[in-house]
Amino acid sequence: MNPAARIGLGTAQFGADYGISNRAGRPAEAEVEAILAFAAEMGVGSIDTAPSYGDAEALIGRYRPRNSRFRIVSKTLPVAESQIEKRHAALISDSIEKSCERLQAPKLDGVLLHHAADLKKPGWQHLVDGLHEARSRGLVGRIGVSVYDADEIALAESRFKFDLVQIPCNALDRRLIGAGFLAKLKVAQTEIHARSAFLQGLLLMQPAELPEYFAGVRPQVARLQAEWSAQGLPPLAGCLAFVLGQKPIDTVIVGVNSVAELAGIMDALAQIAAVRFEAQAINEIDAQYLDPRRWPPARQPQALEQRP
Repeated sequence: MNPAARIGLGTAQFGADYGISNRAGRPAEAEVEAILAFAAEMGVGSIDTAPSYGDAEALIGRYRPRNSRFRIVSKTLPVAESQIEKRHAALISDSIEKSCERLQAPKLDGVLLHHAADLKKPGWQHLVDGLHEARSRGLVGRIGVSVYDADEIALAESRFKFDLVQIPCNALDRRLIGAGFLAKLKVAQTEIHARSAFLQGLLLMQPAELPEYFAGVRPQVARLQAEWSAQGLPPLAGCLAFVLGQKPIDTVIVGVNSVAELAGIMDALAQIAAVRFEAQAINEIDAQYLDPRRWPPARQPQALEQRP
């Protein structure tokens, strides 16, 4: 199996500036076209996007190579209202249809509820109805949810049977691994997509260059990078080695701003294949460093957290 088949191309940065280590801003359209062409050539398995990622869906639809075999996963629009009504089911289904139109795809492989917390609101069942309606209309194959933590997984499990889930996972954020959720989801035959492999680039930065807010995890980041270096891996490859080493994870979503960055990821896959990597245990990390929603405004991404 081509290792790139387990890679999903994140596209939040196609529509807006994204990531605390991103100094270049969003890529030009010509670069987006080149990224998509190179991803198809390398055998990248899927594309992760959302209607709230600016014009990312439209760019993908415009520049995705027509002979490509990407599986496309998008998301629902956020629900601003505190009370969810029956009309929201039609809005969800229609928004998925519009995503198909923008993406120039007759059907999406998967659609995720973008905000699991919406399942707490009165009338939440209408959101689930909208997903099922879209699936019955042939607009989507799998339905699921994007989550931040174990509580949101438990909430989603109490609301509906989902086929697909997107979770945060990286060498610093092992919360769902330690709690046994990956194994549990796999037993339920749920497809697992992992985002934040680089924690928005934080794990690729030199510890001394991390913003002051992250001073509390500088020692842990330094330790991880030293561990990777001892095994012949640069931080990029080390990050990927950790997440890809979690066998229940089907797809690892990565965001890039250039063909060069995507080529670096492909090179890292080759490096991983040549090294037997074993992750060492790490002390529990406070969620304030792991959840971008808790970061101070200056540290938060200008696009929505890649949740896909």
